[in-house]
Amino acid sequence: MFDPFTVGKKASKFGYRKFGIPGAVVIGAGAVAGYFVARKKVKSALKGKASDADAEGAVDEEPEQTSD
Repeated sequence: MFDPFTVGKKASKFGYRKFGIPGAVVIGAGAVAGYFVARKKVKSALKGKASDADAEGAVDEEPEQTSD
């Protein structure tokens, strides 16, 4: 799995080759920030699906009715 250091290092290497030292700093920092944003989105999406499934299960269950 990727960690922020690996993502930033690879992006900085690309930025350095393309734009020099300023490119390495900007692209590396942007990649690390993007990593954290994407990780947060994925976690919240997975958490939301789990809570939605629990809520749907609770709503779909209807009490049994007996006819007298």
